[in-house]
Amino acid sequence: AYQTFTSSGTFTVPSGLTTVDVLVVAGGGAGTSQHSGGGGAGGLIYRPGFTVTPGATVTVTVGNGGAGTDTGVSAAPTPGNRGNSGQDSVFGTLTAKGGGGGGQDGTPGGPGGSGGGSSYQSSNAGSATQPTQSGESGNYGFGNAGGNSDASSPSYGCGGGGGAGAAGSTGNNGAGGSGDHPIGGPGGVGRAYTISDGTTSVYYAGGGGGASGNGNGSGSTSNGGNGGGGDGVTTGAAQAGTANRGGGGGGSDARSAPRGGGSGGKGVVIVAY
Repeated sequence: AYQTFTSSGTFTVPSGLTTVDVLVVAGGGAGTSQHSGGGGAGGLIYRPGFTVTPGATVTVTVGNGGAGTDTGVSAAPTPGNRGNSGQDSVFGTLTAKGGGGGGQDGTPGGPGGSGGGSSYQSSNAGSATQPTQSGESGNYGFGNAGGNSDASSPSYGCGGGGGAGAAGSTGNNGAGGSGDHPIGGPGGVGRAYTISDGTTSVYYAGGGGGASGNGNGSGSTSNGGNGGGGDGVTTGAAQAGTANRGGGGGGSDARSAPRGGGSGGKGVVIVAY
């Protein structure tokens, strides 16, 4: 049997059942506008053989993804902002941490289950907090850091958000090293499981793509339900992470609407027994 939670509730343990396999994915982090790194994926926990008590009820919390934001258009964006973090998901004693938001305009990516990607002119991507959680949440948890921006200056290719399977990629500053057709770093790949129905392999918790800055490229998507980065010219609205995969939202850098960062994907909890 398989039970999927796309919203918070309780799991009633069937009579005679003492262990379950459980996948817990937190909400993904969001991107924002103006030189934004990609949002980090929600932290992921896969715990086979998790101990339960027959007849008991287990509390289930499904975290929302961070909301994408639009900080407006200006020649000199306000530094210090970053995308919103995702919310935690919980199954009993297992806690998956929400993904970190993408950094904006020189601001580092946010820490989270997987870390947010770095904004332009910053080499400080967000760190992954899921593997450092105490107990089984960390021992069976997955998350990776976000990617940095290109080391050359001005480095408009922003870093991708970290995913459950790999770190976010570094942005590429493009020809000439001066923001000429830069490409945002793809988000880190997620991890695939068949727990949803026992046969179909599904990717969860991929990182969001970084914004491409002033060029015509865009941060590519990666497996796990993540968003791609905006292209930075006229179609800069970044993609949102797919719901119930915990993917990170893409970063944006457009100077005209639509230009908002992508929202992180909502998390999910799946129980198999």
